[in-house]
This record gives sequence, C-alpha cells and structure tokens, in this order.
Amino acid sequence: MATPLSPDALARCDALALRAVRGVGDVAARQLLDSHGGLAAALHAAAPGEVAVLRQQARRQLEAAEAAGMRVRWLQEAEYPPRLRDLPDPPLVCFLRGALPAADPPAVAIVGTRHPSAAGVRAAKAIARCCAAAGVSVVSGLAQGIDGAAHAGALEAEGRTVAVLGTGLDVCYPRGHQPLQDRIGREGLLVSELPSGDTGHPGTFPRRNRLIAALADLTVVVEAGERSGALITADRALELGRGVACVPNAIDLASARGSNALLKAGAEPILDPTDVVALLVAPGPPSPGPSLDGDAARCWDALRAGSGTVADVAQRTGLAVREAAAVLSRLEVDGLVAFDLLGVAHPQVPVR
Repeated sequence: MATPLSPDALARCDALALRAVRGVGDVAARQLLDSHGGLAAALHAAAPGEVAVLRQQARRQLEAAEAAGMRVRWLQEAEYPPRLRDLPDPPLVCFLRGALPAADPPAVAIVGTRHPSAAGVRAAKAIARCCAAAGVSVVSGLAQGIDGAAHAGALEAEGRTVAVLGTGLDVCYPRGHQPLQDRIGREGLLVSELPSGDTGHPGTFPRRNRLIAALADLTVVVEAGERSGALITADRALELGRGVACVPNAIDLASARGSNALLKAGAEPILDPTDVVALLVAPGPPSPGPSLDGDAARCWDALRAGSGTVADVAQRTGLAVREAAAVLSRLEVDGLVAFDLLGVAHPQVPVR
C-alpha cells in the first residue's frame, strides 16, 4: 500500500496531473482554477474519468523529481517564484533546484547570441561580475555564448545567478555546460517548467525566454542577431513593463544586428557595466547640501536651478560676471563645484 501523501504533496500531484491533461496549457489551467476554485475540482472538470490514472502518473513524476534533488512547486505555493505570476501564462508547475533567494530582486537578465564575438563575451562577463558584486542577481538561459558567459561572470564574483532551462533540470544542453549547471544548482538556482528527463524541443527554448524576462527587473541584450531568441526575451520584458537595455556593437557585426536595432528603437545604451547597476539599484537618501550663505548660497541655488556658465549664474543672481566668477571659483576650491571642458559649472553635492 502506498504511503499517504501530505496535503502539499497531494496538491503538487494534482497540479502535475492537470498540466498533463491533453489540451490543457498554462492559460487554460489557470482559467480552470479560477472557475472551479481549486486543483481537485479543476482536475475533475478537465478530465472526468481519468483522474485516478493521471494522479498515479503524477505521483511517480513527483517522486522521481524529488529523488533527483528537485523541488516541485505549483502556482499558488509560497515557494513558487513569485515574479512568474506576473506572466499572462505562468507555468502551472515549476521544477527548482538550488536556493530560491538567488532570484530575489534586484535582478538583471543578461542574454544574447549563442555565437558571440570575443568582445561580446567580455562584455557579458564584465556586466555580470559588476552586477553580482553589487548584489544584483544575474538571470540567463544557460545557453552557449552570452548566457554561459553571464552565469560564469556572476559566479566568479561569488554572486547570485539563476539559470532557466529549456529542458528538464536533469538534462544538460549544451552538454559542455554540465559543470556550470551543476555549480548553479549548488550555489544559485535552476528553474524549469519541464519535468525530469524532458530533453526539450525547438519550441521549449523560446518559451522559457518569457520566464527569464519575468524573473528580472531589466533585460540587457549584449549581442544578438536579427533572429536571436534574446530578442524574444526583450519583447517579453517590454510586455511586462520591464526595462530593456543593449550594449552597442560594431555596425558591421552580423551577430549584433538585432541588438543594435533595439538601440535604434530606444533601448537604454550600456556603455559601462556600472550603467546596469545604476539602472537597477535605487540611490540612497540625498546627502545634505553645503551650509552656504550670501552670494555663495545665491550662486549655488542658481546652479541647482539650471544655470551653468558664469554668465548664466551672473544673470540669475544679479551679480556682476566678475563677482559670480569669483564665487564659483571659491566653490570649486571647496570641492562643491566642477567645471567641464565647455566651461559649464556643475554642483557636486546634492541638496535635500
């Protein structure tokens, strides 16, 4: 006689069984849940007469996954990755290996071509290292090329990384990434909507891109051709109201035509790895402004109001140009003002 399952395990079995019903995808499963108020009722409505068989198959699937070190979580469980619920078609069931906090915000998706240039690989690693060092989780798809470089960069910085697979968690594709996949399973998080043993097919890899986009606050396309799956990730990110950024590449680089086109369409340009962190990490409270009075305070206020050159400051404050220049020079010596090459003055301490 089979050992009785806990209520949580029973629910996971019913979720697996519902997902296995022919013709029931993630959207239909969610609609059934909403209509019938629970998994068991949804399962009986979707497959009357097949429930017992489906539950037996689901139990075997659940036990096999757990024996292989995976956790199976369904849509309404606490440990289900919460950001996936933002999708219009969240997976009814997720398979997880590793630490769920690896997916905590802030998070960036770093994606791109499987056949990048050497510069693209360097950029992906540099961005991932910088983000990981700043406490930003790096999300990608464990594919060859940019994805693998992003995961590797995050691990080099001893940071958080999440790999979303287009296969079951016990299948490695590409095979050369087995050590990387194993390490992410130990130190980060592996996520898949596919069960154990599923080798995937051409359609599962584009579909997993929606999960990558959902798990991240920002998607950075490092280098992508015109038909790259990374562009699908960018599209899904935009549909979710998330940001998209791109690394500019040479105009004659075929593997970057897609990402360069995103830049032309208005994606945020990434000129330095710290640009990504700046887009993700909110600044702290503003520093107190300097304690100034008289002409110095008037000049400072003029700069904060938008004046830039000495002549602008003089006009706004009513000072003579010579007097405004003298005040700004003193502020420059005190480190409160800096002049650029065009002679425009910039305040160096933000005012509350």
